[in-house]
Amino acid sequence: MNLRTLKMKKTVGVVVLSLAGLVGCVSTAPMAITAQYAGQSMILQAPPQKVVVQDLALLDIFQSLAIPVAGVPSARYPQFLAQYEANSYVKTGSLFEPDEQVLRELNPDLIVVGRRSSRALETVQQLAPTVDLSFDQAHLVQSVKQITQRLGQWYGKEQRAAHYIERLDTQLAALRQATAQAGTGLLLLTTNNKLIAQGPQSRYGVIFNEFGVQPALTDFPEGKGVELSIEDIERINPDWIYVIDRDAAVNKADATPAQQLLKTVEQTQTERQPQIIYLDPAHWYLLDGAGLEALLQNMQQIQKALQHSK
Repeated sequence: MNLRTLKMKKTVGVVVLSLAGLVGCVSTAPMAITAQYAGQSMILQAPPQKVVVQDLALLDIFQSLAIPVAGVPSARYPQFLAQYEANSYVKTGSLFEPDEQVLRELNPDLIVVGRRSSRALETVQQLAPTVDLSFDQAHLVQSVKQITQRLGQWYGKEQRAAHYIERLDTQLAALRQATAQAGTGLLLLTTNNKLIAQGPQSRYGVIFNEFGVQPALTDFPEGKGVELSIEDIERINPDWIYVIDRDAAVNKADATPAQQLLKTVEQTQTERQPQIIYLDPAHWYLLDGAGLEALLQNMQQIQKALQHSK
């Protein structure tokens, strides 16, 4: 009995995998996988084969673990995911709005949604079994590791998953050694000519909570971003400024580059001039800093910049 058969026997609803309770399978003889379905326990006799992954960071994990997918969103892909732009992959709508007609025609065994696409759960769960694997942004590295481990067990990719998890642990330890000596950091999201500070409670909070950057600004009402002026930044006086150029990530026409917005800061001649790291905009904005390759590259970029500072 496969996932679709089980779906027909139960009330239509979203499949929420219990990450702590999945039972792995081996490639030669599929074993049962325990999942939760609308609050009920269910057994999948084999991992779904025709899968739609409607989130770029989750697609990064599927690619890293060499798990085939059939459908992907139409999106601006970072270079390391560029293969999914090919016509051999069915385009199943945008990151926010899956295409119902395309999904009906594809008839997938499973639809995987993430933070953006989870808004469409009520719709897509009527079309096919749906799993929400949105990352826990408050504990991002651990969340990425958990999802990687469980998908590895599910598809018989345990060794590959363990390899990536070991790389994450090693890279994170090296990065935290660098951030421990780097002083304070201010994280800015630039968009529409605005400089918006992001704090530990934002979806980019991993840079503080797990990477170990000491926040230069701690006053974030209700956890929301705070718009700053150049004068505000000079007053805060961080050791480092980490920048995510949102407009570059989405290829917004006629947008002012982050480097131009921060030109005044870069030219400031003070005894304690902040150093600026322009983070990969696609990795941080489109993938929310998550995935496997993206997360590793994010950590490597920051560690390298800190270690080669002035």
